[in-house]
Amino acid sequence: MVICYTTRMVTEDIEKLLQKQVAALTKEKLSVRLTKPSLPTHGDYTTTVALPLAKILKKSPIEVAEILALELKTNKEKLTMVERIEVVAPGFINFWLSQEELLTALNKQNTEKTKHAPSASLKEKRILIEYAHPNTHKEMHIGHMRTMITGEALARLLTVGGATVFRANYQGDIGPHVAKALYGIEKIMVERKLTIDEIEQWDNAKKAHFLGEGYVQGNKDYEEAKTAIDALNTKLYQKDKSIMPLYEQTRKWSLDYYEDFYARFYTTFDRLFFESEMADRGKEIVTEAIGTVFTEDNGAVIFPGEKYGLHTRVFITQVGNPTYEGKEMANAFAEYKAFPFDLKMHVVGSEQAGYFKVVFKALELLDPEKFEGKQHHVSMGMVTLTDRKMSSRTGEILRVDWLIDQVKERILKLAQEGKIEAENKDAVVEMVAIGAVKYSVLKVATTQNVAFDIEKSVALDGDSGPYLQYTYARTQSVLRKAGSAAGTLDTSNLTLNEEEKALLRMLYTFPQVVSDAASTFSPHILCTFLFDLTKQFNLFYQKHAILKSEQETFRLVLTGAVGNTIKQGLNLLGIKAPEKM
Repeated sequence: MVICYTTRMVTEDIEKLLQKQVAALTKEKLSVRLTKPSLPTHGDYTTTVALPLAKILKKSPIEVAEILALELKTNKEKLTMVERIEVVAPGFINFWLSQEELLTALNKQNTEKTKHAPSASLKEKRILIEYAHPNTHKEMHIGHMRTMITGEALARLLTVGGATVFRANYQGDIGPHVAKALYGIEKIMVERKLTIDEIEQWDNAKKAHFLGEGYVQGNKDYEEAKTAIDALNTKLYQKDKSIMPLYEQTRKWSLDYYEDFYARFYTTFDRLFFESEMADRGKEIVTEAIGTVFTEDNGAVIFPGEKYGLHTRVFITQVGNPTYEGKEMANAFAEYKAFPFDLKMHVVGSEQAGYFKVVFKALELLDPEKFEGKQHHVSMGMVTLTDRKMSSRTGEILRVDWLIDQVKERILKLAQEGKIEAENKDAVVEMVAIGAVKYSVLKVATTQNVAFDIEKSVALDGDSGPYLQYTYARTQSVLRKAGSAAGTLDTSNLTLNEEEKALLRMLYTFPQVVSDAASTFSPHILCTFLFDLTKQFNLFYQKHAILKSEQETFRLVLTGAVGNTIKQGLNLLGIKAPEKM
C-alpha cells in the first residue's frame, strides 16, 4: 500500500504555527486541528480554534480569528504552500493551498511512491479485531456478513494507519442452538432416509442449508421436545460419545462452508476461537471469582451489574453450564495470550451493547492490567433488504450466498447488454458482485442500519461499488491507449481548468481521509471520498480531452493518480479493482 503523506506534513506545519500563536495568547491548553471543509468554496482546510479561544480571551470569535490569521500572513515565508488565508463568520480560518503545492504533491505520488505516514493515535498500537462470528450449524446471514466486511476493512485501515493488527474470529459452536440443530438434523435424516455418507457428497452450500433446516426444525419442536433437546445440550458440554461423532461431522461442514465465504470476501484470520474451547475454562474463571466479582444466586452464578449502574447477567446456569457471558471470560484471556493487545475491538451488532458493557466490566475487575480501558464495541446496525424481512428461527433468513447470486444475476445482465466488457467475464462478474455487496454495506456509518437495495448496488452511474470499479477501469483504458506511462511532470507554465484544480485538491486530501477513517473506525468516510473523487473525474473526463490535448502529459499523470487513488482506496475497503470492465 502506497500513499503519499504530503498532506500530513502540511497540516502539521500549519497546526504547529497556530498552536504557537495560541500558546502566546493564553496559558490554557487548546488543541489545534485542521479539518477538511464540507464545501470546496471554504478552502482546502479550516480550523475553529478561534471559537474556544474567544471565550477564554473574552473577545468575539471573528476578532480572534483575524488576529491569528494576520500573524500567519505576516509569517508567510513559513507557509509557502498556502496561497490564501481567509476569515469567515462566526470565526473560521480557511486555507487554500497553492497550485505549486498541489502539483508538487501530484509529482511525488507519480514518481516517489512515498509510504503513508502512520497516525499518531495508531502508531505502534497492537489492535485485535474480533469479527464475523458466524455460529456453526447455521447458514451465514447478512448480519454476520456486515461484521465480516466491516471488520476486514477496519483491519486494513488500521494496518495502513500504523497499527499491528490481529484478526480474530470467535464462533459459537456449542450451546442450545447447536443442540436444537442436531435434534432437527437427526429427525430430518430419519424422515428422508438420509445417511452421513450421502450428505458428504453434497457441496458445502447444500450441507449448510441442510444444517439450517435442522436448526429451524429443532427450534420449531423445542416446546414439545424441550427435555430431549436440553439433555442433548448437556451431552455436548460433557462430550458424550453418543453425540460427538455427529456433532464433529456437522461442525466441520459449517466450518468448510464459512471458509468458502472468507475466501470469497478476501478475508483471512490469524486465528479462529471457539466457544467449545472456552466452556470449561470459562466456568473455572467465574467460579474462582465468586465472592469478589461474581455472586451465587439460586444455584446460578451472576454478575451483579446493578452495583456498577449496569444490569445483572447469568454467567453459570443453575444446571452448571457456562453461558455465553461465562465463556467470554475465557475467550478474552485466550485472545490476550495469543496477542497481547493495547485495544480489542468487537465488531458486533448494536443489540449486544448492554451485554458488552457487563462483560467489559467483569473483565476489568478480573484483571485490570489486561483489560481496563482496552475494549471497544464497534456497534453495528442491522442489515435488511428493502423488500424482505428475516428470522433464523423460522428459516426466513437472508442468506449471503443468495444475495450474491441475486447481485451477480444483475451484473451478468449488464454484461449481456454490453455495458460491462471483460476478457475473463466470470472472474470480473464475481469481482464486481463482491464489490457491489461490500460497498453497499461500508458506505453506511456502522451505527446506522443498512437497507440493501439490489438494483442500486449494481448501478454503473450511482453511489455504488461497480461505479467506482468502472471508473478505475476507465482510467486504465486511457493510460493503455496512451501507450506509455507519463514520467516526471513539468509543472511550469501549466494553466489548469476548474475540473483539474478540483481533482488536484481531492487527491491531496486522500492521506488525511484515510487517517480519519482509520482513527475514527469509520470506513464510510473513505467511501464518501472515493465516490466524490469518482464523480469529479468523470466530470473532467466528459468535459475535456485527455489524449492528443495540449496538456496531454499532465492529464495522463492526473488520470494515473486518480486511478491509483481509487484502486488504493478500494483495496483498503477490501474491494478489488478490475483493470478492464
